[in-house]
Amino acid sequence: MIIDRIATIFCSEKDSIAKAIIYGVATEAGGVGLFTAQIPGDRLVIGGQQVDMILRLARVYGRRLDRAGAIAIGKAALAMAAGPEAVNQILKYVPGFGNLANMGVAAGVTAAIGVTSMKWFKDGTWVKKTQGAHV
Repeated sequence: MIIDRIATIFCSEKDSIAKAIIYGVATEAGGVGLFTAQIPGDRLVIGGQQVDMILRLARVYGRRLDRAGAIAIGKAALAMAAGPEAVNQILKYVPGFGNLANMGVAAGVTAAIGVTSMKWFKDGTWVKKTQGAHV
């Protein structure tokens, strides 16, 4: 929450505030991933951070969202990171290297979920629309 307050002081645009939240939470998730790689259930802590980040992003863009909705958005955004997450579940139990791998995946996936959620709250879509595209 302190990141939100600092971002509103130094940033005037919604996108800048949202990016401060995203990369602040991604850094926190990376720290959790680094120190808890060999502990089963670290994803519960990181998942909680991600849900909280989605709720905070919704507030930045003036969207009403409850916890269940944030979990659903998080699951949808997490589906794109299934490959790295599956490999990480094997590598994370190797001391040292596993800690670094877990840190990178936790931070990267959290940032990806945040950016995807930001795009959804801002534009109402997950993907960028191209000119002349026919649906």
